[in-house]
Amino acid sequence: MRSRVLTVALLGLAAVALLAPATGTAAKKGKKKDPKVTVMTRNLYLGADLGPAISAPDLPSAFDAAGEILNSVDATDFPARAKLLAKEIAKAKPDLLGIQEAAIWKDQTPSDLGAPPLGVGTPATNVRYDFLKLLQDELKDRGAKYKVASLQTEFSAELPANTDGNDATGPLGADMDGSLTMQDAILVRKDGKVKTSKPKSGNFETRYEPEVGGIVVPVDRGWESVEAKIKGGKKTRSAKFRFVNTHLEAFGDPAIREAQARELFAKGGPLKTKDQVVFVGDINSGGPKDKIGPGYTTPGDEGAYNALVDDAGLFNLGTRQTCCYADVFESVIGDYRFDHTVDHVMSKPKLKQLDAYVTGDDPTVTGPGGVVASDHGGLVSKLRLKK
Repeated sequence: MRSRVLTVALLGLAAVALLAPATGTAAKKGKKKDPKVTVMTRNLYLGADLGPAISAPDLPSAFDAAGEILNSVDATDFPARAKLLAKEIAKAKPDLLGIQEAAIWKDQTPSDLGAPPLGVGTPATNVRYDFLKLLQDELKDRGAKYKVASLQTEFSAELPANTDGNDATGPLGADMDGSLTMQDAILVRKDGKVKTSKPKSGNFETRYEPEVGGIVVPVDRGWESVEAKIKGGKKTRSAKFRFVNTHLEAFGDPAIREAQARELFAKGGPLKTKDQVVFVGDINSGGPKDKIGPGYTTPGDEGAYNALVDDAGLFNLGTRQTCCYADVFESVIGDYRFDHTVDHVMSKPKLKQLDAYVTGDDPTVTGPGGVVASDHGGLVSKLRLKK
């Protein structure tokens, strides 16, 4: 009897032992992880400082400034910089990439005194540089294929330009006309896990409107968004989120960029949603740990950042100082420092950041003539999405 009881007990324990692993394995099999996504924000640098033209007191001065600007664009050599930028992006492998200052430069020779509102002639048609196309071509050459998921055209203007410094060349010294069209874009990796749909974009109602040679020029800025989806698999859940990219105003009163930031989460803005959001961009505004004051940023520049974090409820996923090289095309970059923050990755709700780093922050990595990739660094962030 005692032997029989012992045998039954042992058989019972064996049955439990056999069942336990099976149950545990089933539970483990059923548990899926939230998916990861890598995002990047990259300001390409339009190639010149527009300040001299913006501050020109009269049209002849504006023409001289336009000549300086076009010469600077040639010197900063975007075809060479595109190779450096493509190398950064190909290495980082972002699933989604927010691009700012994807400039299109056009020219016309001889000058017919430009196109309205600053000129009286016909629009320039010869494409001197198309930054987005050049970048995509370089990415393709490296096997990193990215397509445009959303694109927004922004500031556009044309000026007669005195590029040779000779006032006797051409009408009023202008030997050619130069045109700039600014674009921002969202790029998605073609062979990646993220699929996008419903692209949207828009311009801000609040604008910087300087007088160039006595003529008011409205400076359009804007935003782009896509609905992004990662399909689930055996080990990961699916996830949906809205990806938003923007470039807030760099010039003028800091109140302009704060107002633009507020438009992003006002009615009809891309951040006005209950959906999961990943937000990237150059907002020309830093957080509370950023350096504020002379030599760094203008007091008041924190307004746009505070609006997005305090009022829109976005979470800053770790401030990284990405700005700025003093001069992008000097062989030896003087006054080198990345000492303030304008480029950001934020989310709502708060997402777990698995990794984050800055690209383009080594001034010894240069192209022909000593050019660095951009006056900014890029910001890469790997995130764990929520279901």
